[in-house]
Amino acid sequence: MPSTLSSLPLSGLHVLDLSAYLPGALCTMLLADWGAEVTKVEPRLGGDPLRRGPDPVRQESAYFLGVNRNKKSLAIDLRHEAGRTIVQRLAATADVFVEGYRPGKAARLGFDYPTLAQANPRLVYLSLSGYGQQGPWSGRGGHDLNYLALTGMLSLLADRDGRPIEPGIPLGDVLGALIGLGAVLAALWERQQTGHGRYLDATIYEGAFYCLAPLITAAAAGAPVSPGGLALSGGWPCYGVYATREGRFMALAAIEPHFWSDFCHLVGRDDWAPLGWSLGAEGQRVRAEVAALFASRTQAEWIELLAGADVCCEPVLSLPEALAHPQAKARGLVTEVVSPGEGPLAQVGAPAAMGSVRTPPPRLGEHTAEVLRHLGYTEGEIDALAASRVIAV
Repeated sequence: MPSTLSSLPLSGLHVLDLSAYLPGALCTMLLADWGAEVTKVEPRLGGDPLRRGPDPVRQESAYFLGVNRNKKSLAIDLRHEAGRTIVQRLAATADVFVEGYRPGKAARLGFDYPTLAQANPRLVYLSLSGYGQQGPWSGRGGHDLNYLALTGMLSLLADRDGRPIEPGIPLGDVLGALIGLGAVLAALWERQQTGHGRYLDATIYEGAFYCLAPLITAAAAGAPVSPGGLALSGGWPCYGVYATREGRFMALAAIEPHFWSDFCHLVGRDDWAPLGWSLGAEGQRVRAEVAALFASRTQAEWIELLAGADVCCEPVLSLPEALAHPQAKARGLVTEVVSPGEGPLAQVGAPAAMGSVRTPPPRLGEHTAEVLRHLGYTEGEIDALAASRVIAV
């Protein structure tokens, strides 16, 4: 895996990140992992609200610390004209500008795309918001659970009684971040051909919809899209989560006939081979028999039995178990950085084996003076901005 900045694919790309919370932060962290220089602009007092989010490590939230490495922090009070001028000067030479405001706020600050593109027509500008720039919900506030609810995803993430559950992981935020990332990379490629940037309007709301793409097609065709109503949500016996004897679980996904047939042969139930894709009453009968089989052994016994088999059946691991798994280690999916304020921090590794984890998440305003010097501000001007509470250094 490359470790020097010059060897990374996005080396030399300058990104200005004015987003808050997880979606924009994850999007720009991936750009940073692949070599982009990301300057994170935060409120002078308190910084990104995600710093004070759930699950603190020592001083700051794991949600902030997990998605903000490899970045510089610039702390500015944007209520001051001098603070807004700093952002405009940075945007004049940036390649990518990311914001997560509600529609209209960027324009009120003087950071909307038409304004910034006048000075920098090559700028790729991403608005990554909850519901987008148009539509009756565009100005409405929301968080991950709200987007999952409105897209119908939450109705499918339900227990056996049909009650939607809180997933515990920010599915919509992550999907929205990845859509934003893909849009930025596509626009950068377009800029290579045209010399011009582009405005991008991505949403967390649409991210959840893309996750539902096959089910949207199924629902439009009249399929019963509900928990347990589809092949992959409790219908097919060959695809499901089954409890083991001690109350742990195994995940069986033997969709292809050869996987299912091999599984059936391994457990001595060749009679199940033609029934793995049964639905309705027959499907539920076979599922009950498969469930009884899994309940006859512990998870450890199933792991041992399946160790040499290629049948798409794996144990449901706890997160600590998953982090210690030899495949996670072989892929470098867990690494560590040392933060001056937080100590050693576990981090998910850079994706696609082409990035690097170089620096820990920044302290608020850690790079303010450095960034301003690079813009041409003198030490006296920096001191004056700090004294007037425009910046924090």
